[in-house]
Amino acid sequence: MSRFIALEGADGCGKSTQVDRLAAWLTEDGQQVVTVREPGSTSLGERVRAILLDGDEPLCSEAEALLFLASRTQLLDEVIEPALSQGKWVIADRFHLSTVVYQGLAGKLGEQRAVELCQVVLAERRPSLNIVLEIPADELMQRIEQRSQQSDRFESRPGLAERTVAAFATVVGIPGDRIIRIDGTSSADDVEAMIRREVTDVLR
Repeated sequence: MSRFIALEGADGCGKSTQVDRLAAWLTEDGQQVVTVREPGSTSLGERVRAILLDGDEPLCSEAEALLFLASRTQLLDEVIEPALSQGKWVIADRFHLSTVVYQGLAGKLGEQRAVELCQVVLAERRPSLNIVLEIPADELMQRIEQRSQQSDRFESRPGLAERTVAAFATVVGIPGDRIIRIDGTSSADDVEAMIRREVTDVLR
């Protein structure tokens, strides 16, 4: 099993914090770790990120998905695959499940089309483990409202939080994807402990 893990969940679920904690734990264990975020972590990815988060830039759901996939393939070629070939761990803050959820199940593209696009572009170049942090929509909205920054293209969409929470609870991704769901309402320490238990199975 490859050492490629993605943390997933709706915005505000705490996955970015857990990416950092997981990377620190693996590093302390003597592992070499690379962390990446989606979209981003390459020059092209950061440009795509700016376009995707710009709410004033009109984009249809398929264009959104293809931009995410363009950023993702560049990230695979430039960062992820070289790191894996060197025996390093790669921890991703989002990967293809987010496209299936945001543009597919919770968006206008539809689940089947989103899965098809991801499968055609990525094939087997996917995380060996996808960890979804689950949190109720009402708690999620409270966390988002506590943020000081302006809402981006996705956060400003009416009802999106409820739709993404429901979608992450049911998404199966591409056939063969391994998805583990963890209660994200627990304390950060408890969530970290649950993630460690899952990742320990990969270490064995």
